[in-house]
Amino acid sequence: MPGTENSTPISLTPLAVPTANPEFQPIRKPRKPRQTAAPAALIPLFYATLAYLAGIVLAHSLYLRPSWLLAGLVPLAIVSVAAIWKTPRLRWLPIIAIWLVLGIWSAETEPSPAPNPGIAQLSDSLLRTVEGTVTDAGPVRNRDSAQEAPQDQELESAPESTGEQVQRIDLRVENAEIVTDTSDTTRSLPNSESAKLRLSAIWPTTSGQSIQCGQRIRAVVRILPPDTFHDPGVWSRTAYLESQEITASASLLATKRDAGEPRLILLNTPAHAPFPCLLNQARNSASSGLQTLPALTHNLPHALRATPEDAAMLTALLTGDRTYLTHGLRAGFERTGSFHLIVVSGLHLALLASLVFALARRLRIPRLPATALTIGISLAYALFTGFAVPAQRSFWMITLYLVGRLLYRDRSPLNVIAFATLCLTAAGPRSVFDASLQMTVLSVAAIAGIAIPLLEHTLHARIKATRDLFLIAIDPKLPSAIAQFRVTLRLIATHLESATNNTIARKLFPLAVRSILQLGEFLFVTLVVELVLALPMAIYFHRITVYALPVNLFILPLLAILVPSAMLVLLVLAVWPAAAILPASICLSTLHFSVFLVRKMGALSLGDLRVPDPAPIQIGVALICFVLALQLARGSAAHRRLAFAVTLLVATAALWPRPVHHPADAMLFEAIDVGQGDSLLLITPDGKTLLVDGGGLGFLAPTTHSGGSDFDVGEEVVSPALWARGIRRLDAVALTHAHHDHMGGLPAILRNFRPRELWVGNNPPVSAYKALLDEAASLGVRVRSFHAGDEIQLGQANLRVLAPQPSYHPGPQPANNDSLVLQARYQAASILLAGDAEAPEEQAMLAETGLQSTVLKVGHHGSLTSTRPAFLASVHPAWAVISCGRHNRFGHPRPEILSELQASHTRAFRTDLDGATCFLLDGKTVQTEPLCSQH
Repeated sequence: MPGTENSTPISLTPLAVPTANPEFQPIRKPRKPRQTAAPAALIPLFYATLAYLAGIVLAHSLYLRPSWLLAGLVPLAIVSVAAIWKTPRLRWLPIIAIWLVLGIWSAETEPSPAPNPGIAQLSDSLLRTVEGTVTDAGPVRNRDSAQEAPQDQELESAPESTGEQVQRIDLRVENAEIVTDTSDTTRSLPNSESAKLRLSAIWPTTSGQSIQCGQRIRAVVRILPPDTFHDPGVWSRTAYLESQEITASASLLATKRDAGEPRLILLNTPAHAPFPCLLNQARNSASSGLQTLPALTHNLPHALRATPEDAAMLTALLTGDRTYLTHGLRAGFERTGSFHLIVVSGLHLALLASLVFALARRLRIPRLPATALTIGISLAYALFTGFAVPAQRSFWMITLYLVGRLLYRDRSPLNVIAFATLCLTAAGPRSVFDASLQMTVLSVAAIAGIAIPLLEHTLHARIKATRDLFLIAIDPKLPSAIAQFRVTLRLIATHLESATNNTIARKLFPLAVRSILQLGEFLFVTLVVELVLALPMAIYFHRITVYALPVNLFILPLLAILVPSAMLVLLVLAVWPAAAILPASICLSTLHFSVFLVRKMGALSLGDLRVPDPAPIQIGVALICFVLALQLARGSAAHRRLAFAVTLLVATAALWPRPVHHPADAMLFEAIDVGQGDSLLLITPDGKTLLVDGGGLGFLAPTTHSGGSDFDVGEEVVSPALWARGIRRLDAVALTHAHHDHMGGLPAILRNFRPRELWVGNNPPVSAYKALLDEAASLGVRVRSFHAGDEIQLGQANLRVLAPQPSYHPGPQPANNDSLVLQARYQAASILLAGDAEAPEEQAMLAETGLQSTVLKVGHHGSLTSTRPAFLASVHPAWAVISCGRHNRFGHPRPEILSELQASHTRAFRTDLDGATCFLLDGKTVQTEPLCSQH
């Protein structure tokens, strides 16, 4: 120790200085790492898919050569690599451009549906023999209850019959009779899946016959191209059939004979039907079995008893067969936005998949086998329902979502949704414009990208906080607001325990709070979906379903009971029909309660507001707001609050009133194509609107009796044509006379457009006319009656009434000479709307001065009973339009009338050939446009 005598001094030897080791490089100052961007493959797939979809939409209005697009990908790829390396902040621009170009290229290279040239050549209305194989056969049903009456019929009139049944048949034509001026031979057609004919076979009720899928038949038919309405904004039946590879259609009286030879002959039935035909037969058998439910349950209490309407709804819900649904049955569900209740939709397939997957996981089946089982059962059900386009897309969405769930493990639900959407649209780019795909993608994206992120830090966090409420050790690990929520609940539970007991305070109270929060969570999710779906609802269905939120709040949970119980009914009916009463009782009670809610809500007039097509700028703004809401929902608390406000803007942009599309310095007159009937639109330069008549017969088939068809021209044709112009409300509606081809569509027009006034002439008080007046009274529409000599001011246009005369008295039934005839004048131009006025009424009008008109709406569809030479000479029009239906059995317009118009140097348009026709009268000149494509 220091300070002692025996201490020894310590000598310190200097440490050796380390020398450089030649095997190691000297340590240099570390270089600042270069900021590199993530490669293109790591760009979120959701935004890449958005760019791809935008390219497909862009290609719809812009054509670019596919070879140029492929060549342009090379420099874009080079620019992308350079941007990733040099300017990472701008790397997304060239990458988005690549996906955009890929979308355009996909759309440009996709083949468009086209009519089969062999079948199109045969569509000449000649009676000819065809042979082929049935590829699809619908059930035989009563003709008066069919949703779709045969549109294309034989040209000769069929005998009156009230005991007819109809069956829809798709026939792949293999041999056909070729008729020329010099020969009549049977030739084979090239083997093609698109060589299909849609045949409506009409059977007597007592025959008990039908055609089965897979059979080869020979039929004598008149083949016609499918009739469609050529109006802007109106659904095209031709395009719909072409998408199913059907080129033409015909009808057949199956038991009719020509010189002793039957028109329908069964050639042979295959020993082994193809798999699609087996599915078709199973589906038809299931539909027939479900129609026996009313008889099976007739002894049960009323609440458990099936009606024919119940059987029709269950048939549509389970098999996808909507042919038993009537227009009245559909109306309430459409008004409340709950039509998915009674049809096979993606929701039903999703419910089935969720149920199967949940059961598989509950049985502790591993994730991969559970996913495979769910996909297999979903595929089987989709095939059973006919594997229609919506079912196909729903199945692929479910499949791709489940596969993506395996890969992503729920870390990026938007990427999973984008992956499924990208695969679907890459396989069929045209599907981007399909309403079912759009609504499916928007719904799931709104739930996964907006609703769930907004709920995670609010209601969902509080729902989880209600579990293990008295486990205090959980509180420190939670955010302060959630921890405080748990403390508050514990205090309430403690006070409740002193007043009641332990079970109520510690178990029932947290359960009740959790249930209320879950209800709020479900309500919020439904609200977000309804806000986002306002855009496609306005575009495709022109509806604001005010009561969709409360209705779906109850309907969706009920579907979780209805769909499984209905499927169980279907299975038991196939095995042991008598035992189906028990599951049918559960199913029918749930269905009746659901229908009760829908009808009560649908009966409220404010529950169904109709809106016109959104303008392109509105659609663009709504989509931008939707994408912005998806981005904000994943941000901070302030961003999340802003996300909900932006979601509100999606619906606001979609539903914002748009101006009526019409010229500001001219009077617009449009003859709407309604088939065999009249519907005329007049818009003054200052935007006042008048609709004269609403059509009613559509494409009049000789075997279709008035009132036998469930097709509503006012709802399906006239209303979409008006919505396409942005018309939300009409100023006035005029009825010329009470014939069905003029009045049949007006009830729907009154409901959809709530006109301020209804103008009528002098009509007999038949039941249909009185029902129209009652409808007007219930809607608050003022009814005004006019006769010759009256004048009406409509904005900047003046209307003069030319008929009926004040002394005219109608007969007991509606007649053409009841017609209300109007002359509309703007400056020096005028239009004469002659209704169906015949020679006597025309003769009475000759006493009037100033009949000369620029445009004449030819009376009675070009019949010989109207447009007599003296009347035509007095009107002396420069232009004329004839409203008539293609292939109508009356022969309208008559060649004699066309010759008279030609002789008077009047240029005539016809809605059967030219479609909707527009006239623009500025007081000096007249511009015409068939199909109204530019106005």
